Amino acid sequence: MLETQKKWYDPAPKMLGWHIGLWNLVGALGFTLYGALEFGAESDEGVEYAAVLSTFVGSWAFLIGSVISGMNR
Repeated sequence: MLETQKKWYDPAPKMLGWHIGLWNLVGALGFTLYGALEFGAESDEGVEYAAVLSTFVGSWAFLIGSVISGMNR
């Protein structure tokens, strides 16, 4: 995302590369959240649900990023 922006604090949502980076960031955060939540999944059913949901969101975000990347070629 940062390589498509002119300044690091100025988002560039009109650039396709920025959207690819955004969706990959969301996917990475989803899988990171799963790793953090999995420690409490055995003790609480709600935490287990949140962990599974974060994996679902992370995988879909990576899928969206890869589809957008494929359109860029």
